[in-house]
Amino acid sequence: MAARTVRELALGVLVRVARDGAHAAPLVDARGRGLAPRDRDFLRALVKKTLRGALRLDHVLSRHLRQAPESLDPPVLAALRLGAAQLLLMDRVPPHAAVGETVEAARTFAPNAAGLVNAVLRRVAEKEPRPGAVVLPEDADPVRRLALETSHPEWLVARWVAAFGAEAANAALAADEEDAPMDLLADPRAGTPEEILRRLAADGIVAVRSPWAPLALTVTSGNAGAHPLVTSGALAVADAAAQAMVELVPAADVVADLAAAPGGKTRTLLATGRARRVIALDRTASRARRLAANLAAAGRREEVLVVRADAGRAPLPWGRFASVLLDAPCSGTGTLRKNPEIRLRLKLEDLAAFAETQRRLLTSALDLVAPGGTLVYVTCSLEREENEDVVDAVLGERPAFERVAPETSGLPVPLAAAVAPEGPVHVLPGATHDGFSASVLRRNSLR
Repeated sequence: MAARTVRELALGVLVRVARDGAHAAPLVDARGRGLAPRDRDFLRALVKKTLRGALRLDHVLSRHLRQAPESLDPPVLAALRLGAAQLLLMDRVPPHAAVGETVEAARTFAPNAAGLVNAVLRRVAEKEPRPGAVVLPEDADPVRRLALETSHPEWLVARWVAAFGAEAANAALAADEEDAPMDLLADPRAGTPEEILRRLAADGIVAVRSPWAPLALTVTSGNAGAHPLVTSGALAVADAAAQAMVELVPAADVVADLAAAPGGKTRTLLATGRARRVIALDRTASRARRLAANLAAAGRREEVLVVRADAGRAPLPWGRFASVLLDAPCSGTGTLRKNPEIRLRLKLEDLAAFAETQRRLLTSALDLVAPGGTLVYVTCSLEREENEDVVDAVLGERPAFERVAPETSGLPVPLAAAVAPEGPVHVLPGATHDGFSASVLRRNSLR
C-alpha cells in the first residue's frame, strides 16, 4: 500500500478522535487489518506519535500560525499535527514526504485548507530543529516546562507534582511517552508460567515473569499478539498492574465483579484461584456479549454468570457476597500512554462528573457486601477526586463500613510498596505497567 494511503488512514483516525471523541486504538486496529506488516506498523506509529506529542506539537505550530491551533477546524489541526509529528518526532521520515504526502492526505478531509497545511508544514520543516527538541519559552516555570516536554496538560502535571513529588511525577510522565510492553495473563489452563514462557520462546517470543502479579508475563520481544496462544484466547492480554489489583480481593467461593467487561479482572480472579465462580455485571448489552465471548474463548464461560445489569442499581437477587470488586469507570489518567487522546480532551472540571458516577456506583455496590465482607474499589485514575474523595464521601454515609489497609505481607513486592499507611493504593505509570488506584472497604461483621 502506498505511504500516502497510510497517511490518509492515519489522518482519518485522528479526525475521528478529534471530531467524534473516538478512541484511537480500536480504530487503528480496524484500519490496519489487511495492511502489510510494515504499513500497519507505520500507521500505528503515525497515530501514536501524533497523539502523544499533540500538545508539544501545538506549541511549535503556534509559532507558524496566525491563530491559536485549537481554533482551527479539527481536520485541519489533525493534518498539521500529523505532518509536524513526522518532521519533529520521527527521524526516519524524509521531510519532503512528511510535508507533501500529508498535504495530499489533507485534501481528502479538508480540501480547502490544503494550502494552509502546506505552507505551515514547510515553515516547520525549514525553521524547526529536526528531529525537534521543543523550544521552550525562556520564562517558562518548571511545571509548564515539564508539561511541554512531556506533552501533558499543564493542570495535570501540576497536580501530579503536588500529589506525588517531582521525582515520581517525572517518572510517570516519562513512562507515558514510551510504548507499553504487552503483558499477558498466564492462565493455568494454558500451562504453568514456565511452560508458557518456553512455548513462546520456541516461537521466537521472549517474555519474563512480572513482579507485579503471580501470573503476569511481560513480553520483551516478538509479536506475541499474533501467537496462537493469544489469538485463540488461551492467554489474555492484561496489564500487569491491572492483574495486581485483583491481589487485593480476598479469596472467596463466589466473587461479584461489577462493571466487568471486557473481562480481564474476571478472568484473573478465576486464573489466580481467588474465586471459584464469578458473577460478572456490565450495564450495556454489547459489552456483556463481548465479556461472554472472551470468557468462552478462554474456556472459562461455565465459571461465570454474565449479567447485563447496572451496578448502580443493586441489590441483586443472588444476595450478598464476601468479596466484591468494583472497577469503576473513570477519567483514565493512569492510562495516558495507551490512550493518549485523553490528554487532549480531559479537563479539570470533568473530574466532578466522573466522581458523581463513581459515588453512585460505590454506594450501591456496598449493598452487595455481606457482613464481615470486603469491597475493593479500583480505578485507572490517579486523581484524588475519583478515589479518596469518593470513598470518603460514601463512607461518611455508611457507618457500617471502614477503609482498611491491605495486609502487605502476602502482596507482590511492588504492589505492597504502593500501599499507603492509611490504606489507599496508588500505582503510578511505569516502564512496564499502567497507573491504578484502589481502596479496600470492609463491612462490620455485625451489620
